[in-house]
Amino acid sequence: MKISDRLCSTTIYLRLSILTALLLISTFSFADITLQIKGATGTKTLTTRNIDGIEYVDFDDFNQVFKSIIKQEYSENRVYLYLYGEQFIFLLDTPYYSFANADHNMHYPLLTRASRLYVPAIFVREHLAMRLKGKISVSGRTIIIEKPVDRSVTTIVLDPGHGGKDPGAVGKTLRANEKDINLSVALKLKGMLERELGLKVLMTRSDDRFVSLGSRTRFANENKADLFVSLHTNAATSRSGYGIETYYLATSVNSSSRAVEALENNVVDLYEEEGAKQKYNALAFILSDLSQAEHLENSNILATLVQQNLVFGTKTYDRGVNQADFFVLRGAFMPAILAELGFITNEAEESKLVTAQYQERLARTIFEGIKRFKYRYDRIRNI
Repeated sequence: MKISDRLCSTTIYLRLSILTALLLISTFSFADITLQIKGATGTKTLTTRNIDGIEYVDFDDFNQVFKSIIKQEYSENRVYLYLYGEQFIFLLDTPYYSFANADHNMHYPLLTRASRLYVPAIFVREHLAMRLKGKISVSGRTIIIEKPVDRSVTTIVLDPGHGGKDPGAVGKTLRANEKDINLSVALKLKGMLERELGLKVLMTRSDDRFVSLGSRTRFANENKADLFVSLHTNAATSRSGYGIETYYLATSVNSSSRAVEALENNVVDLYEEEGAKQKYNALAFILSDLSQAEHLENSNILATLVQQNLVFGTKTYDRGVNQADFFVLRGAFMPAILAELGFITNEAEESKLVTAQYQERLARTIFEGIKRFKYRYDRIRNI
């Protein structure tokens, strides 16, 4: 081999070695991001990831720490970040974002990998402190942040109707007890909400026991629940009644709603102590409270989303979203609904309601409705 050829090979080898060394140095120089929340002890860590030689942060991890909300508009190729009451608008697959009517360049693009969003680490390390002065600052290698306020839905109370000495409605063919169906669906729904959304789920009853109507909403209020969902199965004197309907609270109702209202509120006369009805009636003033108006509006939205998913998922008759003056919903200072999952007095519906497979489907469709509501509710409350 000629000397010139040897020199050329040596030069190529050295260049490749240097390039490899630089890549290794670049890879190992990446460091996780340390955050200190003002007033809190200890620190939090944001893990970084090397994507195509660039340091990135998973937006899901970012949201966990900052209690921020992400909304992706696929048609516009935009990603909206809501943080500390401010809005950032990113253009997906580009390094550009806008904030306070000004455009900014991160030098590296916002990426999607396996349906997950990744933001360049430089945005966290440098850009946040520049855009959110007073909220975020940098001290050495540590990012100091204001304590995020999380107004997201984190706690849900599920209320399986009836229980114990109160069987609820009883099927006319299989003699199934409403209380058993309500509890079974609620337990399945609880598991889904905990596993898939990471929520804290409390139950007004988790076994076959009697709980007064007033105790149920009081339990939700005492535990500062964000949502209250009461589960029931319907009944009618005629075997022909069928379908699913979802309710939220109101004092002025139509005749159909009044019939269901009477059915559910009859528990007070049958199983609760003397004078209980007068106590519930004394709660009617709550509906005139201005703060309750907000909860009624959101209860309507929650009821609508749950009803839509129930009907779509079960392919049953849609009896709609209605209002009724249920004692169990009075005094709930949070969005609160009552779902009637079908008529136990209808032979065809009773035969489905007692099966584990159909109960699983009911739980899944309610879950999807709650999930859709949570996404919308969280985004509004955290802006």
